[in-house]
Amino acid sequence: MSSPAADSRPPKNVVQQVLGQWPLATVLAGVAVGLGIVASSHWRLGASVMGASITLGGLLRLLPRQRVGLLAVRNKAFDTLVLLGVGIGIIALAWLVPPSRG
Repeated sequence: MSSPAADSRPPKNVVQQVLGQWPLATVLAGVAVGLGIVASSHWRLGASVMGASITLGGLLRLLPRQRVGLLAVRNKAFDTLVLLGVGIGIIALAWLVPPSRG
């Protein structure tokens, strides 16, 4: 049940709504930076940055639901486990793949 004070608050404007999505924007920006690093022929470092960004998303998902915005998809445990698993998996694969002989 919501309190009367919560119902009397004015709706958020567009700027407040966009700024409220900072956790998702942080993860997406990190992945974009990682892709840029990969494009500059440093695939291992770029993949590590992408994995670290996704892992950060898993840690950010531990925040309360009203703080994480669109980063919350399902329940907290599922979102956190998937994001941490994928992020750590990407980092592990980036460093376990042997360097090419060239």
